[in-house]
Amino acid sequence: MSWDVFIMRFPPKAEAMDEIPEDWEPPSLGAGCDVRAVLAEVLPGIEYSQNGWGDYEGPGFSISTPVNEADDAPVAGVSLFIHGDSEVAAHAALAVADALKARAFDTGSGDFFTADWVCTLTGVIDDHGRDIK
Repeated sequence: MSWDVFIMRFPPKAEAMDEIPEDWEPPSLGAGCDVRAVLAEVLPGIEYSQNGWGDYEGPGFSISTPVNEADDAPVAGVSLFIHGDSEVAAHAALAVADALKARAFDTGSGDFFTADWVCTLTGVIDDHGRDIK
C-alpha cells in the first residue's frame, strides 16, 4: 500500500479542505534546517540525499519526504510519501505533524489525521512512531 500525507499548519477549525479559504497562506513550519532536525528526531535514522530527499525505514513501512529548502529558508509544508503498513505509518505521520505543531492531511481519504482517527497500537510504538518491542 502507498499513500501521501501533507503536513502543514492548516487552520485548526477546518475539518475539510473546502473549509479553508482560498486566500489562506500557510504559516511556516520553520527553517529548512529546523524542519529536517525535527524529522530526524521523530524518524531516527532518516537519511537525506544531496537533492534534499529524506528516506526513512520504519517497522513495516517506509517514508520518503522532499525537504530541499535551504537551511535558512522557510518551509510551508512537508509531504510524506508512505509505503507499507498503514496503521504503524499513520502513527509516524501523526508524530511528525505533532512535532511540527501542524496537522496531517491524508490525500487518499481526504481526512485530517487525529489521535482518534489513528488506531492505537498500545505497546508497539512510542509517541514518535518508533518500534519499542
